[in-house]
Amino acid sequence: MRASKYKVLGIAEYYAEAVEKLRKAGDCVIVERSGAQRQLIVKCPDGCGETLSINLDRRSGPAWRLYKRRGTWSLFPSIDKPTGCNSHFILSRGKIVWCDWWDWHDDQGVEEYLEIVKLYLVDRDSTSFVEIAGQLDADPWDILGACKALVRKGIAEEGRGLLRGHFRLKT
Repeated sequence: MRASKYKVLGIAEYYAEAVEKLRKAGDCVIVERSGAQRQLIVKCPDGCGETLSINLDRRSGPAWRLYKRRGTWSLFPSIDKPTGCNSHFILSRGKIVWCDWWDWHDDQGVEEYLEIVKLYLVDRDSTSFVEIAGQLDADPWDILGACKALVRKGIAEEGRGLLRGHFRLKT
């Protein structure tokens, strides 16, 4: 797994305006109109040259969610390209993480969530990190990192098979 940085260059009103701002692999521009985020335009970070249009507007169908925490952006879920360069990556806290996202372990920046997630899981059955993030209004990648850290500390356990990404406290 390799990590590099990406940069959100700003906001544009239209797709064409956003594309004009992209210069190098990993550059991103948010398309926003009438105060609503519509798309994230990304110059594919693997260097293939493709420009990706990521839907952020739930009114247009399935949409990703963009988070801004402590001055850096994160996108959820991951971007998995089944064609072209076939890249699969996460945009999280200013970093591009190339991976099978289930294997991603990054404790940096998640310490503040360890106790909150632990308390959330008290008296709960196995719960998806996405559900936890939604309930806590938190970046899902931070919550996944906190859940994985709790597993490594022997405090929680992760489900297997279809329950991967679901966590509960050890009994």
